Amino acid sequence: MRWRAAARRGFDGWNKLSGLRPLFRRGGKQMSVSRGGRALPVLAVLSATAICASSGLFIKGLPFSSIAMTSLRMTTPFLLALPSAWRHGVLFGKPGMRKALFVASALNGFRMLLFVIAFKLTSMGNAVVLLYLWPIFALLVESLKEKKPLGLSKVGVLLISLFGVVVMNLHNGFALSRSDFLGSLVMIVSAFVYAVTAVMFKKALKEVKEVDTVFFQNAAGGIVFLPFLVAELPGAAIAHVGLGALYGLVVGFIGFGLIFYGMKRLTLFQYGALSYTEVPFAVLAGILFLGEGLTINQMAGILLVVGGSFLAQRLRSLPATGAPERG
Repeated sequence: MRWRAAARRGFDGWNKLSGLRPLFRRGGKQMSVSRGGRALPVLAVLSATAICASSGLFIKGLPFSSIAMTSLRMTTPFLLALPSAWRHGVLFGKPGMRKALFVASALNGFRMLLFVIAFKLTSMGNAVVLLYLWPIFALLVESLKEKKPLGLSKVGVLLISLFGVVVMNLHNGFALSRSDFLGSLVMIVSAFVYAVTAVMFKKALKEVKEVDTVFFQNAAGGIVFLPFLVAELPGAAIAHVGLGALYGLVVGFIGFGLIFYGMKRLTLFQYGALSYTEVPFAVLAGILFLGEGLTINQMAGILLVVGGSFLAQRLRSLPATGAPERG
């Protein structure tokens, strides 16, 4: 039918424009997979971002310390994914990848602690926007690793995002409260570490199943932070413990299970481009459930940060030949 053909042409045009087109091609040839197979990784990432946008609500709503909250977030998915790692014989890492997996796990444990601290100190909207500076950091890390100077385009997107952070805080007259300043600083460090671990887990997914990647992602933090949670359990309400475990289940196990499913089948650029939907979800959740405000300059700053990060992801996906990277 004509309307179906027109819709298909429009969809293909958007994929080409956005950089998602490579999802449907490999080596210049159309992939012989079902339409459902093409859409599933995209739907998985979009669903995961909606789920992960709720993180701030759990962190701000539960009375646990930052370390205990991090334990709830990491120990739950670690225990849920443990049987799979045992069954697949990778409990202590996959041969040839053990060091990389456990380094990534340790880094992610540190990142999650910073992530929780940041949400406790600053607003949901501010925290999640600063988290999405990670593509900028990934661009910088790759330039340092390859010992190549930043080109004009890379410097440009870096300045766009940094200017966005400044614009976001214009309504404060740059007089951030101590809490907001520390929260922002901690989240920026967390975003940097996330940039490193995203690349590491993307590489690991070539050899490790998604659920086992969830296991390694949470192994170090799930074990190290558990004693701090146990110390707080006697004085905690059962409902609060249940909600904390739910946070770990929904975000840590289901949310990141979906993220790794999509990340395994998409390029890192495609994953990053889709994951930006977490920003409006989290900002909206903060407004609806926590009464957070949103000024015009904050909205403009958010657009600048997300736009700059999106362009950074695009630059990372374009090697010297100008061709998009392959998953």
